[in-house]
Amino acid sequence: MKIFDTHSDMLYDLYTKKIAGVNNRFRDFHVPQLRNSDVSGALWTMYSPDDFDLMESLQIALGEIDMRLLPKFEVMLGLEGLRNLPNWADINKAYDLGIRHAMLTWNEENKYATGVAGDPNRGLTEEGKKLLKEMERLDMIIDVAHLNEKSFYDVLNFTHKNIIFSHGNLKSLCEHRRNLTDDQLRALKDADGLIGLTLASNFVSKKPELQDLEHFLRHVEGAVAIMGIDRVMFGFDFMDYLSDFPNSNIRDLADATKTPGLLSGLSRHGFSEKNINKICYDNFYKRYRRHVNKF
Repeated sequence: MKIFDTHSDMLYDLYTKKIAGVNNRFRDFHVPQLRNSDVSGALWTMYSPDDFDLMESLQIALGEIDMRLLPKFEVMLGLEGLRNLPNWADINKAYDLGIRHAMLTWNEENKYATGVAGDPNRGLTEEGKKLLKEMERLDMIIDVAHLNEKSFYDVLNFTHKNIIFSHGNLKSLCEHRRNLTDDQLRALKDADGLIGLTLASNFVSKKPELQDLEHFLRHVEGAVAIMGIDRVMFGFDFMDYLSDFPNSNIRDLADATKTPGLLSGLSRHGFSEKNINKICYDNFYKRYRRHVNKF
């Protein structure tokens, strides 16, 4: 069974390790993991938790990737937050480097929109609307993860083109600011969007003893109940390689090599092979395979 992971901080990891003097990070760490995983495709993003030169960081990260080491792996490239995009028209520079996806914010407020840590009364800005129009023109994937509720609804009121929520879970099961309410899930469905469920432990439960596969699978079942089987996917957000977030994924699925347990868990919870394949791969990949990067 193949899995397409709709959220990985691969580009950020390669960039930050390279400027810290670590060479061959892709070859020595990521390739062995992915070769021993069911993950056969991913949306690799440049995460922007602070200020840096976005175009330079992308060039450094992309220079570290050698897809000859993962010949059958399929990659799309994206941006987790646009605080470092100087103006909306610069999305074209990122596009020219292969970027086909973007979230408007991480958790912060910026010139385009407002993240979950920002003013709850502040939403999408006029610059953000210009950016969205350009992303529509470029046929890019618009990711509403990390937005506060006002920005989330502002984006969906502005466009329904290529909408995803790449990584997060259900607020009805875990009260985390990044999880979605049932009303947001229904709005996402109405926008013809997809939800990617994440293995981040504190998105699954606030109680450490419940941060496990069984409780993650409750989020899968809940998302399918509202969104339908054709609109659910996985945005794992593995953090085992990010020094700021040690041990941040559920204990059963701490890194990409543990994915067989997820597949058996889905089967144990009554999902058919056809529906497991939809959630794991087809729902996202069949819709967006035109954006696979040609390295």
